[in-house]
Amino acid sequence: MTRFKVKRFVHLAGILFLFATVVMPGMGEAQDAQSTRSIEVIGSGTIFEDDVAMGRDVAINDALRTAVEQAVGIILSSESVVENFQLLSDRVYTQSQGFIRDYKVLAESRSGNSYRVVVRATVSVSVLREDLQDLGILMAQKGMPRVMFFLAEQNIGQPQPQFWWGGGPFSADLAVAENTIAEEMKSRGFILIDRSAAAQNIQLEPALREADLTDQAAVTLGSQNNAEIVIVGKALARYTKNVMGTGMKSYQANISLRAIRTDTGEIIASSIRTGATVHTDDVSGGTAALQRVGSQAANDLISQIVAKWQQEVSRSNIVKVTVEGIKAYSDFVAFRKVLSNRIRGVKNVYLRGIDAGEARMDVEIKGNAQTLADELLLKSFNSFSINIFSVSQNAIKLRLVPKS
Repeated sequence: MTRFKVKRFVHLAGILFLFATVVMPGMGEAQDAQSTRSIEVIGSGTIFEDDVAMGRDVAINDALRTAVEQAVGIILSSESVVENFQLLSDRVYTQSQGFIRDYKVLAESRSGNSYRVVVRATVSVSVLREDLQDLGILMAQKGMPRVMFFLAEQNIGQPQPQFWWGGGPFSADLAVAENTIAEEMKSRGFILIDRSAAAQNIQLEPALREADLTDQAAVTLGSQNNAEIVIVGKALARYTKNVMGTGMKSYQANISLRAIRTDTGEIIASSIRTGATVHTDDVSGGTAALQRVGSQAANDLISQIVAKWQQEVSRSNIVKVTVEGIKAYSDFVAFRKVLSNRIRGVKNVYLRGIDAGEARMDVEIKGNAQTLADELLLKSFNSFSINIFSVSQNAIKLRLVPKS
């Protein structure tokens, strides 16, 4: 290679390094929602037995893998990348070619037994997102919705449906289908609302304390307990017949569920399942049948909710929030907790820095800065109040004011 080409390669490599370390992080937040992403990377390969063509191919493949790794780093947090490193290595990085729409070699050079290339690759971010979503990684990083159950259930031997919002005694151990669904959703990262506290503070008219809870009543109760999704429905197990020639009996369970958003009242998922099992004992047979339909319904709901929720996540905006007047760190912790958990539409809160009584955060929210400011003004704090003195399209500045 000529001296001019070598200098050009070194110069371009330096630019790429600066691009990757300085420009890329900021661009990731601004362009993350695009369907494709152009990334320039360096790849290297080893030349064996003077097979230069093979060494070049290895270098290009290495560059393409690096491009996909960088795209994953744009979509996911560093913590999520580390936590899911093995899964990403096995299921994503080894299939890098599937996420590359096209590429161009910008520069290349050989040094002894090493071959290096600079490649501009176009990564299909939309396809990459879909794979990360299917693997259960993307939603875990972005934040799963808070879910509350309103599922009436009647197992064999129970004279009527059992439900916790009725005001009477209720044992969570008897909620077979609900427990099955809850375990499935919890394992996928959903946040489940503890209904034990909700049952003590329930605010529902006596006429509505029945198994057939209306969607509106469920949404109202869910909103009172900071749930983003309520799952409403019924499950029933019954004996069907004896299995001829054996001491076994056949049992059937039916379940009907719908998942409703509490902010809009929209039904975003539903499932109707029927399942059967055989057993010698009525209660055990009914329980097994309820577990079967519960597991099937859980898979239905999870796939539908994840698909819908991810659409909302992709439409989120980043609002830069500056908090001044922090006299005690505990005050800032209390403020951030409310911001993360009690503001409707907030997906994530990223702390960018805190010093000299001032904190800087990026808030991922469905809405804009004004939406966030309006929600914050409705919240109260024990030891301080907030004074919002600046609101622009995507930025808020506020001050914590200690209470006397």
